[in-house]
Amino acid sequence: MKMKKITAIALALLSAGMLTACGSSQESTQKEETSSKESTETASSKKDDVTHIEFFQMKKEAVDTVDYLIAEFEKQHPDIDVEQVTVPDGESVLMTRAAADDLPDVFTHYPIYADFTNFVKEGKVLDITGKPCTETINPDYLKSAEIDGKNYIAPISLSYLGIYYEENRFKEKGYEVPETWDDLVALVDKMQENGDTPFILSNKEGWTISDLWTGIMTKEIGTYQGFYEDMLAGKDSYSQNPVAKDSLEKAKWVIDNAQTDSISVSYDQAITDFVNGKGMMMPSGSFALPSLKTSNPDASFKVFPWPAYNDDPKEMLNVDWAIAAGNNKNDNKEAVDTFMQYLTSTEAAQIFADRDHTPSAIKGVVADIPEAPMMMESIEKNGVLDAMAPPAGFEQEKRAELQEMVMDGDITKCLNKLDEIWKELTAE
Repeated sequence: MKMKKITAIALALLSAGMLTACGSSQESTQKEETSSKESTETASSKKDDVTHIEFFQMKKEAVDTVDYLIAEFEKQHPDIDVEQVTVPDGESVLMTRAAADDLPDVFTHYPIYADFTNFVKEGKVLDITGKPCTETINPDYLKSAEIDGKNYIAPISLSYLGIYYEENRFKEKGYEVPETWDDLVALVDKMQENGDTPFILSNKEGWTISDLWTGIMTKEIGTYQGFYEDMLAGKDSYSQNPVAKDSLEKAKWVIDNAQTDSISVSYDQAITDFVNGKGMMMPSGSFALPSLKTSNPDASFKVFPWPAYNDDPKEMLNVDWAIAAGNNKNDNKEAVDTFMQYLTSTEAAQIFADRDHTPSAIKGVVADIPEAPMMMESIEKNGVLDAMAPPAGFEQEKRAELQEMVMDGDITKCLNKLDEIWKELTAE
């Protein structure tokens, strides 16, 4: 097998992290929106001097925001009609459509996913290198999304990983936000003594377990770039790295202190359970905030960083929402360029950041997230961990192994299996 491309960048403050699926996973059941087309038929054609664009959008938390952006775009471009499409299991739908050479005009995806890199290598995704839609993107984020030195996907928003809590519940119970790992352990013990479930998790979906482990591991690893480079050189491995093992043990401790049926709980159900007070804390990313606020606008949800357990606790920012263009037969490429340029504009990205409550990959956008003062303070004070994307396809395989670990509790087996997968994906 040929060496899979590894994209490395040393990131400064507010730099992009390793891409994860985050809340945009299609393992969740997509929220049905009457304003969103619920079929996979292409919506792209010209009729009555109006050019139609299909926007296949897989972040369910962003459906309302995207509808708003489309409305604003169409006011400026009355000759272009954009239709947002959201469907359950969007990634599988895209694979089916790619096989038929019918990828959507514009769609969201993830550059380190094997599916997306295969789409690119098969010529099914348009090359956007040097196009206007890339000009406003922070160069570090744009670089992190390259495939074979070219741009096929445009990062727009970022996400952090932390722990959500409801401020009023904490005050009523006398709980305090932990600053260190020992503080978190003491807090969980107190919650258990009071009969409260400390954590709500959604382990039915592997991406949430991966995010859980990443959030913890980030605090101690020091450098993902150095770790991955050493793995590529055969100098390190998941099974031999003490940080990898220790952080996975900590993740297992979180799982052991969550609801007993977490392996059968979906992301959507976890949101509902947490909002309804069935647990005191919920590890997740910034992408969860819109769903929490929508579910209970009167609640005071806050997020704090994963507690530090070393002297250099950096944060990680992940590319959360990115757009690409399908290389299909539709005669609307000029309109597609115009729409993608709008989505990556400072104007549109600021709207997205304000409504989605997320940091941005677009230059000039200011993230105002009142629910995350501790997180933003930590990013400002401690900086962002440098990052390196793993081999294409590794993340999906990793999630499956983590789910197996949740069920059998065998950390050693999980780490050994991750080493095997890494070697297979990077073998000559």
